[in-house]
Amino acid sequence: MSRRKLIFFASADPRANPKPSWAAYHFANVAAGAGLEAEVRLAGDAVRLAQPDGVADTPQGADLRQKVNKAVGGPFLVSL
Repeated sequence: MSRRKLIFFASADPRANPKPSWAAYHFANVAAGAGLEAEVRLAGDAVRLAQPDGVADTPQGADLRQKVNKAVGGPFLVSL
């Protein structure tokens, strides 16, 4: 059986709407925890996650920032 990678894509601006990026990181983490190869791909405005102030200052934005920080060197690849 060949293995395949699950790729979770986000392009929405995380300052205006953190939910799509949050979902990409959440599901990549769940997939990696289940032993599947996963990747988060950020495009367009979602690349603002790399900036210190790139996430909305909301409860969901704070949760997203934690997911982003946990992914550094974590169980799945993040690409821009």
